[in-house]
Amino acid sequence: MDPNIDIDIFRDLDASFMEIFHRTQLQRYLEHLPPGEREQQLNNIMAQGDLYLSQQQQQQQQQQQQQPRYYHVHWIFSHIPFIILNFDQMWRDFSWRAFWARTIDAITSAVIMTVRALRFTTFIIGSGVYFQGVVRRLFVFCDVITFSDNFIRDMFTYILRDSKDILDQCVLLERHSRNVFYFLQYDEYSNLSSFQVIKLAYQNLLASLINVECITYAPNSTGSTTTTTSSSSSSATTTSCKILTNTLVFKLSSVFQEYFPALGSTGLKLITLWMYISYALIGDIICLNILLFVSYNLINRFMGYKQVFQGLRDILWNSLFNFIL
Repeated sequence: MDPNIDIDIFRDLDASFMEIFHRTQLQRYLEHLPPGEREQQLNNIMAQGDLYLSQQQQQQQQQQQQQPRYYHVHWIFSHIPFIILNFDQMWRDFSWRAFWARTIDAITSAVIMTVRALRFTTFIIGSGVYFQGVVRRLFVFCDVITFSDNFIRDMFTYILRDSKDILDQCVLLERHSRNVFYFLQYDEYSNLSSFQVIKLAYQNLLASLINVECITYAPNSTGSTTTTTSSSSSSATTTSCKILTNTLVFKLSSVFQEYFPALGSTGLKLITLWMYISYALIGDIICLNILLFVSYNLINRFMGYKQVFQGLRDILWNSLFNFIL
């Protein structure tokens, strides 16, 4: 191979396989030619490439010119612009037939996008439930540094504390053993559409993320913490739930509200969430780095003794087992 040929394998990493194959064949063809003929062939190939690019540019310009234009500007005396409207093209494009065709296309596109959004939402919810254990392990240090059993639940509790009917959803979940799809066992919900089922499941999932303390008791009793799930006993008992506000995120909110009363409810919530999430994630990243650093050093220390253990194994094998066998 001629060393004068410039070869750079990292030049176009996004090139197609056909283009790479074509370049390889071209290189093999040129490397067997004399230097003068090789230069002439390269010039011919570059000229053909320039001609191809110019033809593509001309085709693009022709396509742009052939596109329907609803108006064009005519310059009077080269200084005064005069706009001329193309009513024939506007009538062809904005006729009733074209209007209905575009309306149907828009409705079809909206339905397709809605179905895709529902499928994506269902996938995200299902993935979140399925990979809940993995997510919990990734954020285990967040729970430690925020003094919480589950800092994500604390965050959702703070976000949804002012939501309407959220406590009613929590009561229903508590009565049905916190089953998100409890409504599917009742006949009154059998005629729900897929969208309504997803909506109810989403509402129940959000309610299940709230930190609440629920008490189930009989109307004439003093109260107990037993949860009833059957429909017969649930009619004879009452369930009461209240949101737990003794977590770090609520403490931060109370501090910001005390020292910055002019923030308002929305500003207070945003500032509190930003500080809480930043504190938890930064601490989690630092703790994970420390864990990885310690693990890496322990593995290196163990690998340092690997040769010692291998030598001991060989000594034992050669001195004892080799004679026995």
